Amino acid sequence: MTPRWTRRLVLTTIVAAAALLAARPAQLPAQVGESSMAQSAVGALSSEQQTAANSALCSAIGNQVPNPAAASPSLLSSHPIIAAAATMFASSVHLPLPSATSMLEGYVSQHANDILASCATSNLTGGATSKIPGAGGLPSIPKLP
Repeated sequence: MTPRWTRRLVLTTIVAAAALLAARPAQLPAQVGESSMAQSAVGALSSEQQTAANSALCSAIGNQVPNPAAASPSLLSSHPIIAAAATMFASSVHLPLPSATSMLEGYVSQHANDILASCATSNLTGGATSKIPGAGGLPSIPKLP
């Protein structure tokens, strides 16, 4: 026969384990898979998706802010910017809008400074030569025979 204190210890251990399991909310396997898929999708945009995301985010900033060079990471992650960019991003990479939105939110949270630098660079170089006053009206140099 086992001593009384041993049975009490086993019973107490079982009750404590059951209480811990009951207190912790369980995640269903689908939830675990879904959250890990979302995290991996956010962290691992393809180069095509990164280009599309940067383009959409830079465009959204340009449409919302008079001076995009003064944009901050908090502005980049704001709801109006993300919502506007998500629509463009979803369309360009053929994703549902909710997926595109969550991917952009994760991408911005991890790469905001790089995205802003990309926007500043594209603003400086994008179409700079076509904006030279009078450049479109300059005559071409004729070829000599």
